[in-house]
Amino acid sequence: MNGPARILAIASASLSLAIASSPAQPVASQPTGRSFHLTDKTLVAWVYLDDTAQRAGSALTLIDAQERFDALVFAEVHPQRWMAGSDFFRRTPRDQSAWQAETARPDELIQIAAVYRGSEVTLYRNGRPYAAYRIQGPQSFDDDAWVLLGLRYVGTGGEIGFLKGRLEEARVYDRALEAKAIAALKPNAPSDPAPLGQWTFEDGSLGDSMRNFPPGELRGRARIADGQLHLDGQTAYAVIRPPPRPQSMFFQGRGLGGQWDTWLYYHEGTYYLFILAGPGGKWNGISMARSRDGATWEDLGIVLRRAEGVKWLGTGSTWKSPRHDKDGKYFLNFSEWRGDRQTIFFAESSDLRHWKRLGNEFEFKQDDRWYKPKGRWDCIYTIPRPGGGLYAYWTADPKSGPGVGFGQSLDGVRWEALAPPAFVDGAPHGECGAVEKIGDKYYMMLGTRGAMVTLWAERPEGPFRPARKNFRLLAGQTYFSRFFPTPRALLVNHHSISREGVLFAPLKQAVVDGEGTLRLKWWAGNEALKRHPLRAALDAPPATQGQTPPVRMFADGFDLSHGLVLEGTVELPAAGDAQPPGLFIQTAPDAGMAIRVLANAVTEIGKVKGDGSAFAATDRVDRQFSLTGRARFRLLLKRSLLEFYLDDHLMQCWSLPQGPTGRIGLLGGLSTGAGEVAAWAAEPPR
Repeated sequence: MNGPARILAIASASLSLAIASSPAQPVASQPTGRSFHLTDKTLVAWVYLDDTAQRAGSALTLIDAQERFDALVFAEVHPQRWMAGSDFFRRTPRDQSAWQAETARPDELIQIAAVYRGSEVTLYRNGRPYAAYRIQGPQSFDDDAWVLLGLRYVGTGGEIGFLKGRLEEARVYDRALEAKAIAALKPNAPSDPAPLGQWTFEDGSLGDSMRNFPPGELRGRARIADGQLHLDGQTAYAVIRPPPRPQSMFFQGRGLGGQWDTWLYYHEGTYYLFILAGPGGKWNGISMARSRDGATWEDLGIVLRRAEGVKWLGTGSTWKSPRHDKDGKYFLNFSEWRGDRQTIFFAESSDLRHWKRLGNEFEFKQDDRWYKPKGRWDCIYTIPRPGGGLYAYWTADPKSGPGVGFGQSLDGVRWEALAPPAFVDGAPHGECGAVEKIGDKYYMMLGTRGAMVTLWAERPEGPFRPARKNFRLLAGQTYFSRFFPTPRALLVNHHSISREGVLFAPLKQAVVDGEGTLRLKWWAGNEALKRHPLRAALDAPPATQGQTPPVRMFADGFDLSHGLVLEGTVELPAAGDAQPPGLFIQTAPDAGMAIRVLANAVTEIGKVKGDGSAFAATDRVDRQFSLTGRARFRLLLKRSLLEFYLDDHLMQCWSLPQGPTGRIGLLGGLSTGAGEVAAWAAEPPR
């Protein structure tokens, strides 16, 4: 689905979907699971180049979760030159004109090696020095790094840098080899010292001969034959992925090229997370993660991929078959653009983990009695239908007036469109996130103009009208909230947009007050984020004339890469207070962002100087609930993404314009009644 205005152009990108299908591979012996930390290292590959005119492919790459990489790259900066490739050329010189041009024939085996020793990098070709230079500093890699064979990079930018040729062997050493040792290396022969990882392909597999890495996966048209990895320079590569580390607070799948909308399904104590994924907005598949507590997530990777001939992929949701007691099935939907028309398709599963696409006979098309034949047709969200079966709402373009799609199904996969639900009282047009019955009303979360707003109706078919209070349910650097029913609470999920890309945000609880106003609140399951207590002592105040400094910093900085939970209490100020209480998040030695709490539980965020002066608000939020006296606050902060809660109400989700330093302080001093403060890390230190 489309997102905030600054990313609306993504919606026009060509997207598609297909069943995930990895070529069958022999299974290598299981790895030992050896941990490592590489700073000094050596990368070695033996390769046949099909074409010396090709550009920017890699024989061997080490890449981490932050997309920092070192690689054996051919001809990215200068034609026909090997180079030690790196992220943004941080460890790669631009002047390579004096280096030897590669003239090898397609049947000529080349050994290329890069040795990283402190701030020195040395390249070797066929055992002889090829280039040497100094760098500002080395890049370290831990045992969660990926190994790519035949590809330079994979990440939020997609798959970049395919090599065309055949890889005879690849090795990673956990030390800087000497020139004599490099010259002595032979493919399919032991070495002293032994490599950390070695891929020979001799047994037809992507197994590591050293058994320190797990078996790899072939991608695209990659194949193994005659003891070699064959690479076509267009789609083919291999990836060796150690088991992913669980992620807490904000979740981002690795190797997807990017992600967008999310939805969930709960079954027998497990939370299943589905993610629309693909590089640079070109959503080409659906990825999954799962969790036992709804707070820490295990990355499962892509479960459905784009199909040939499909131009555009859209999001969906997951539901249980109305006949589950007989067929044991679950269904999910997704949309595809074929030519100039978007329609909806389905997949099924019996375990919520493995998905099989259903045939074109289940394609759900626009009913042109009520809907534009080539209008939006995307993202079914289901609720129980009185009398059996399901009702559903989806994003659509009715022929007259604003609205969404509405229909029904008895079996969950054969759908009948009905007349669109009525919209009244100035309700906007937009993208339907979800509809749920809460109490005696139906609540709709609708995406419009980069925000999620709330509509309500007394009947499934409407009329839906804007909520009187808290109409803008989510705005700013967030989008596409969905309801997520669980046995104990009705939850809401959405994604957040940061400098690090798009991430799945912590779950919230949907709560309707006595006036019928829908709000998002702290979900008790997020207490699981408070895993590792941290010291949260404030600096001693300076000896002044009894005045409290405007910013009081915590004595210790926080490692925000693991996710921080910070809790305390605050005294709500009187209207017009010149120095309202709040939090200071440092982004530079003399500057930061301030979250200020005003009278009547209004919250604002903005840039501020390091001493708390010159505040300039960039966003202001009024959730329109009554609150006086002391209130509990919660701050969730991971890298540049944060969430702020007041009295357990979600006030706002924000993305910091600059990366935080880890230093945090209290605004207004102790006279504001900030009270006791406690802090936790959401993930263990590494």
